[in-house]
Amino acid sequence: MNARTVGFAVALVLGTASFAAADTKNIDRTLPLNGSGTLALDVHNGTIQVRTWDRPQVEVHVHIDWPGLSASSDRFPTVDIDGSPDRVSVRWNSRYAYNWTLWSLFDTQWGPADVRYDITVPKTVRLEIHNHNASTDIRDFAGQLDVNTHNGRTRVDFASFTRDSRIEMHNGMFDASMPAASKFNFESRGHHAYVDSDFKPAMHAVYHGRGENNVGGTVNGGGPNLRIVSHNASVRLHSKG
Repeated sequence: MNARTVGFAVALVLGTASFAAADTKNIDRTLPLNGSGTLALDVHNGTIQVRTWDRPQVEVHVHIDWPGLSASSDRFPTVDIDGSPDRVSVRWNSRYAYNWTLWSLFDTQWGPADVRYDITVPKTVRLEIHNHNASTDIRDFAGQLDVNTHNGRTRVDFASFTRDSRIEMHNGMFDASMPAASKFNFESRGHHAYVDSDFKPAMHAVYHGRGENNVGGTVNGGGPNLRIVSHNASVRLHSKG
């Protein structure tokens, strides 16, 4: 066995040992947040679950699992959480996560971290979500929703729809449930997109080609705006109750 073969074998053993040392990190914070305030999420990968309550505070639980990397390492990512009663920010922070090199093969940097966000907010806050490759599930929500996503999936159950909301997607999916009596103005524009709605007049539309297309109208007499801008995306609006 020559020196090069020995070196490769040692690196492989070290990499395997590092993989066995997989670790996790949990971050738990509770901060004051007014019902008229904003929760801003800026995340990369993972799943986001948002639930609501009537308390003037936000509760954030983050679980990070990255096989092959110890939580004590300065390379292990974290999430920054800070703010005031008017605005709370939750932001993914990793100095190393996406700087792949050949040595990453032996540093077990095989893929993104597995991250889960469990968040509880006042029902009427503004949710401002920026994500990449993340799946978001929001329940019993009655505030303003602003989403900007790339390769993301967003599901939201509106307890009521009373605030202007905007969704921007590239290679994404937006699925919303709203009370049947909801009054709003609907506009969806983009290309290579699919729209399916229980609400008239925007019942069904498919966009093809390079040009921008749009579908929309006034629902139940009109009200707050629901605006969607998409590319290679699907939109589904469900009527409930």
